[in-house]
Amino acid sequence: MQQTDITCGQLMLRPWSASDEQAYLAGRNDPDVLRWTGTPSPYRLEDARAFLLEQAPAGWETGTAATGGVFDATTARLLGGASLHAIAGGGANVSYWCTPAARGRGVATEVIRAICRWGFGFLELERIGWECCVGNWASRAVAQKCGFTVEGVARKAFNQRGTRVDDWRGSLLSTDPAEDTRPLPTAPTLSDGVVTLRPWSLSDAPDVARACSDPLTVRWLPVPSPYTLEDAVGYLDGYVFGSWADGTAAELAVTDAVTGELLGAMGLKLHNRRLGFGEIGYWTAPWARGRGVAGRGAALSTQWGLDVLELNRVELLADVENLPSQRAAEKAGFLREGIARRARTVRSEPPRDMVVFSRVISD
Repeated sequence: MQQTDITCGQLMLRPWSASDEQAYLAGRNDPDVLRWTGTPSPYRLEDARAFLLEQAPAGWETGTAATGGVFDATTARLLGGASLHAIAGGGANVSYWCTPAARGRGVATEVIRAICRWGFGFLELERIGWECCVGNWASRAVAQKCGFTVEGVARKAFNQRGTRVDDWRGSLLSTDPAEDTRPLPTAPTLSDGVVTLRPWSLSDAPDVARACSDPLTVRWLPVPSPYTLEDAVGYLDGYVFGSWADGTAAELAVTDAVTGELLGAMGLKLHNRRLGFGEIGYWTAPWARGRGVAGRGAALSTQWGLDVLELNRVELLADVENLPSQRAAEKAGFLREGIARRARTVRSEPPRDMVVFSRVISD
């Protein structure tokens, strides 16, 4: 197979050359690249030379892999790498990585769309597979934005430097429409000038742990007690990111619009989205109470759900004794409907009565 360049907008995927050695070496030693790949750690100069001068050219020559670097078409700066490999019998697998400077700019999405079009067109492939370690939410989002269907988890399928880990696996067929397969859009940033709702980050974990260790938070929410940093990381890396990926909840951090300080959490539960129904819940950090944070955040999140997700109704349940939560609901424009008896259980306590509030699309 003849080596070739693939251009896409302001990006170019071209075969690797010896002159890419230092930029490639630095990119492969980025902590996040090492975290999610199985290459040696640290990645040595001899590893880079073996790949650039031997392995990558051999893949082109034998027709088993089309591997190249992703470069800015104007500046020629290295932005990452991408590959169609295991090419055989009408199928192949795709892989990709980005440098830190290229992340969050849509680089991987644009390149993978282009390389898949090339694979289906020039190579006449019928299926392109995708694999990544479970927990690599960024890679999963790229694949889904490119139209890949996540097919499931292959247990202990990836040998990462001697440790076997679970892999997500998916595919894109030549007959697929290549449309975004994510059940939810990219997490938005919403603001009213006082509070800002933004996507969560793992760097928020210490503040989450501090907020959820507060006695009042523990009283009203079914959180572990005591609440540890490990609990906070599990909440973010498991529940929050996983909920966005599977479409069951849209969870956002509530922050100060000026300082960026974490003030609380806002979650729109979407288990019944297909029926046009959502349920919102929230908590406010102890250092942010009395500032109208929950009401402002609930108003922003609810309006986004009604407008963008096209919900017909958003429900809010507040404990009958939690008067601040009820006031926040009213400030967010929710109407009180009644009492749902024994509707919530917190840890091992008896079920609690909840006040039911709602906002509907016609409000």
